[in-house]
Amino acid sequence: MRMEARRTVAAIAGAERATARDRLCEVLWEDGGLLHSKCSHGAILMGFMPLPDEIDPTPAMQRWLDAGGRLAVPVSDWRACTMQAGEVTSLDEAAFETRRHGIREPCVSVLLSADELAVVLVPGLAFDAAGGRLGRGGGFYDRFLEKLRCPTIGVCYSAQVVPRVSQDPHDRTVQAVIAG
Repeated sequence: MRMEARRTVAAIAGAERATARDRLCEVLWEDGGLLHSKCSHGAILMGFMPLPDEIDPTPAMQRWLDAGGRLAVPVSDWRACTMQAGEVTSLDEAAFETRRHGIREPCVSVLLSADELAVVLVPGLAFDAAGGRLGRGGGFYDRFLEKLRCPTIGVCYSAQVVPRVSQDPHDRTVQAVIAG
């Protein structure tokens, strides 16, 4: 299923990717949308710095910052195969460095507890309507999602929404899926 999902994403053209990115931001921020309703001064959104094959949530993340919210992105502990939320104050490329597997992480961040987060955007290779998520296979997000009490939103291209994602007992679902 991962190979098929990667092929599907690879076939998405550049113009379609840009349109999907913009549509994702619009849907997240529309009146009554999940980010619109959760954003308040000091509330913390956890997003992610996209890999080349992932939908780009950074316009929505920047809008969150501009609205007075606080922002976090994943900071990985590769030895433990875990991640934490690291607060950032800017999405400027200079504030990030490329680490293992091409993942951009903050050069400097303050680690936050999962309880501090208001909402989390979650990437994946595929999602289904019930919130089933196919990740990259490392289990980083599954272990992280298990700690959360806030809304979790899977974000992806529309081509990544499939009829069913098979789930193992350790897999964690997201509460909503928004495809750009």
